[in-house]
Amino acid sequence: MPKKKIALAVAGLALLGISQIIPITSLSASVPAPVTNPAALVDSPRQEVMAWINEQAKDPVTTDSFQFQTVNLDDDDNMEIIAKHNGAVHIGSFYVLDRQADGSYKLIAEESWNVPRFQLDRWDPTRYEDNSEWNSQSVQELGRVAGKRLFETINRTGGSGVDILEAHLWYLQDGKLVEAWSGTLQGTSSIPGGQLIQIAGSYQLVGADTEHPQLYTWQTTQELDPDTGLPLSKKAETTTEILSWNNGAFQKTSQK
Repeated sequence: MPKKKIALAVAGLALLGISQIIPITSLSASVPAPVTNPAALVDSPRQEVMAWINEQAKDPVTTDSFQFQTVNLDDDDNMEIIAKHNGAVHIGSFYVLDRQADGSYKLIAEESWNVPRFQLDRWDPTRYEDNSEWNSQSVQELGRVAGKRLFETINRTGGSGVDILEAHLWYLQDGKLVEAWSGTLQGTSSIPGGQLIQIAGSYQLVGADTEHPQLYTWQTTQELDPDTGLPLSKKAETTTEILSWNNGAFQKTSQK
């Protein structure tokens, strides 16, 4: 065999041997290096948001139970940040941050709400998530009540012998969180003397896209056996209210 062909064969075998040791992707500069720690890509923004909150909040984030989302809460093009910190079963904080001109975020709202999860538009069961023709309004107008972009946040609150889930309906106005209504969805409460009361409630918004929206609310209470947790009787007491939109909130209509 000519010496030139022998040299080429030896070089080919050497290259093949090297390729068994070095991954083929490392031989191409155009192929990006693999990510060795994917969590690091998302942890940096998380730490940054936590730092913004802890620099400004009355109750800073102190545990790993922390989550945030970017969402447009008002009518400008900038995305706001909502965040929640769960400190214990009935202890937590809810934060709203507004984007500043330099790209940082300013804390504009802080509530002592222990939020199980984000579900801002749960109150509107008629809303389709996409640009479906079934939506009665354009996407830009969905989720509005009397011109306000309304949101719901759940707070799990309570204490010794009390465990309550309450709903808060709110919106942003002039850089501040404004609460439109709050009420109990469910819970249990121990009363001195050995009584155990169960509470179940809900609400429904009617005419959200009209000039005069109304909020129908109801709440049922029933006494339970403190030992078994079962109802002591079939009797339950239900109260209802019809609230009207007035001065930026749902309020009782004055009787004339």
